[in-house]
Amino acid sequence: MKKLTVLLLVFTIVFACKPRRTGSPGTTSVYKTGNDISGSFTISGAYALTAVLKKWAEDFMNIHDNVKIEILEKGTGHGIADLIDGKADLAMISRPLFDDEMEAGIWMMPVAKDGVAIIVNDNNPYLPRLMKQGLSPDEIQKLFTASPSPTWGELLDTTGSARAVVYTRADESGAAELLAGFFFRKPIDLKGIEVTGDEEMIDRVRNNILSAGFCNLSYAFNNLTGERIENIQIVPFDLDYDNKIGKIEKPFSDIETAHRSVWLGIYPESLCRDLMLGSMGKPADPAVLAFLNYVINDGQRIVREAGLCELNNISLRFARGSLQ
Repeated sequence: MKKLTVLLLVFTIVFACKPRRTGSPGTTSVYKTGNDISGSFTISGAYALTAVLKKWAEDFMNIHDNVKIEILEKGTGHGIADLIDGKADLAMISRPLFDDEMEAGIWMMPVAKDGVAIIVNDNNPYLPRLMKQGLSPDEIQKLFTASPSPTWGELLDTTGSARAVVYTRADESGAAELLAGFFFRKPIDLKGIEVTGDEEMIDRVRNNILSAGFCNLSYAFNNLTGERIENIQIVPFDLDYDNKIGKIEKPFSDIETAHRSVWLGIYPESLCRDLMLGSMGKPADPAVLAFLNYVINDGQRIVREAGLCELNNISLRFARGSLQ
């Protein structure tokens, strides 16, 4: 039995982002189905989690006819504020808590994993050179903090004079927090045209060939096909500052490769994060508890459909233990 457990653990770590069938070894459903649970609650917060939360809520309410769930898409900061102010029962959280938020007594549980991607328009006239040499962390910092924004020639060491049209986030997003932290800055340091949410960011970048922005990694791909969104290119990172993209720095074109890169540590760790659900103290409401148990059991099958990376068995055991 011990030998079998070790083999299963190794398999899980390496293939953490492979689709997992409901009811497979290591997955235990601990919530009840039917109409035995009733109530209503509100979930507010991160754009990164909104798509999967809507799917989870719909599926859960189909199982439990007497439960009503409201989803508020506001960004992590507003979701945490709603939670503390009593306007939400759960918060969707895509960044580490600040000191005052931890002191408020917020309890958190991991539910999925994602990263943040730098994106440009696929028709950018400088794209061939950009994809060949990538952008170093210093160049990414310059792109998102300089005012006015740099020219593409300045970023790529060419004579090009076209200035980058940079987009940033207007809302209190975990993606902005993660990107700024990548080069040891704060979200307030990010410069550019402000947009709200990943969908508006994607739309703006798709419609301007000189644009650059950032989004949650899952939004850069089509959830149905797994392929990269049309007219969007993910910028490769020149992590060793040699002005060329090596084998492990090569960008990925599909969500499967992206997820594998996140879990195997190929994608920059500082641009990856656990996505969490939080509450004020450990949840006690039966409907909320049943929903959270659903999320980390049968609900994990929906994570991939929403473009996110599923939790591996180690994270699942931690999440389930936190509810005991």
